[in-house]
Amino acid sequence: MHIRNFTDKDIIQASKLAKLTWGDFYTHESEKLQSLIYSFMVEYYDLNREYSFSILDDKLKGFLLAFRKTDCYKPKDFDKRVKALKNKAEQKIAFDLFNYLEVCGNELKNIINYDDVTLGLFVSIQKGCGKQLLAKLVETCKVKNMKNIYLWTDTTCDYEYYKKNDFIILKEIESFVNGKQIKTLIYKRSV
Repeated sequence: MHIRNFTDKDIIQASKLAKLTWGDFYTHESEKLQSLIYSFMVEYYDLNREYSFSILDDKLKGFLLAFRKTDCYKPKDFDKRVKALKNKAEQKIAFDLFNYLEVCGNELKNIINYDDVTLGLFVSIQKGCGKQLLAKLVETCKVKNMKNIYLWTDTTCDYEYYKKNDFIILKEIESFVNGKQIKTLIYKRSV
């Protein structure tokens, strides 16, 4: 296994890993909508390659996308891609996801400082890879004099993982996504 900075070569495989991780949440949706959702999630959080990493052997086993407060998402024809779905119900699902990401992201931006890093998207499909990716992020943050790592997650993910890795819960928010009520959690870890 080796870790390197996230690259353009990782985007397609990262989208597939995201689907493997959260595929249960959108099982009733079309393949086209699922493809849009998972590629968009990677695109949405791929903001700063200096703080974003991939772990590989012969294939991608995990990735971590992190960024600073000054980095911001610039939509790359997202509206156009959503409208290409044609199905109004699927369009609503895609726009609801975008709004959910924006609301949670803005909630976090109100908390973090300019010397903090946000962990946006974190996926690992092999035991131990997540710890290595997180250690690489912490090491990079120390070198760059960052103070804290923040993230938001929800109860559709393995949110307990963060407690086990020195993150503390700062806030819990009740949310609705894709017609399901979930709890959104904001975490912080000192570097």
